[in-house]
Amino acid sequence: MILLVEPNIHVRKRLCDLIRRERIIGIDTYPQTLEMVAKFRNNINIIIANIRLLKDILLRGTLFKMCQKLYIEMPPILVLYRKGDEKIKDEFEKDKLQFKLIKYDSEDNSFPERYIQAVRELYPEVIADAKKAMEVWLKGDQSQSFEEVRNWLVKEGFLEAIEHSQIGKLAQDITQIIPMVKKILAEEKELSKKEAQIERDYKKMYFELRQKYDKLIEYMNKIVDISKID
Repeated sequence: MILLVEPNIHVRKRLCDLIRRERIIGIDTYPQTLEMVAKFRNNINIIIANIRLLKDILLRGTLFKMCQKLYIEMPPILVLYRKGDEKIKDEFEKDKLQFKLIKYDSEDNSFPERYIQAVRELYPEVIADAKKAMEVWLKGDQSQSFEEVRNWLVKEGFLEAIEHSQIGKLAQDITQIIPMVKKILAEEKELSKKEAQIERDYKKMYFELRQKYDKLIEYMNKIVDISKID
């Protein structure tokens, strides 16, 4: 079993594809690392970890203390670093940490072979085919069909599995809902027309009433003027 600690989902998927016949648990956080190590204990053959995430794990120190208390043997660790991680890599080498380091570069076609070789050095029983790995790598992100990607996302816990029958039912429901939506929109449009007509009627009544009011005021003013003359 391989524990892959990598926060980038796309990188994690490409790494899994290179040794797809192995059982790989992909995680992306420090708490998940503790949980998986405690759960599977000595069944983990190798940990493959992102260098930045591993640095955080080392600084906390909790993982190693937990392994000691639970009598878990710490598996070998393969550290992946990328462009921009050179400073952290130098720190690892300066401290003489007993980890094997390898640079991940999505544009480097020599990576699959180097990666499998590095894994095999720490985990000799790894099930891997360098030729197949290279074929998958060269296809890039388009190497998998939509259904394969979807299944992988479900396996990783990002999507809830949906049976085909449920998808069919959903499509049927949508077919029934669309006419209802169109009817509601048509009714709203008709109602808007009626409301607009009512508003026009009120405006017309207001102007008519205003004209009558103005005439009444004019008439009252004339009566007042006549009264003054008397």
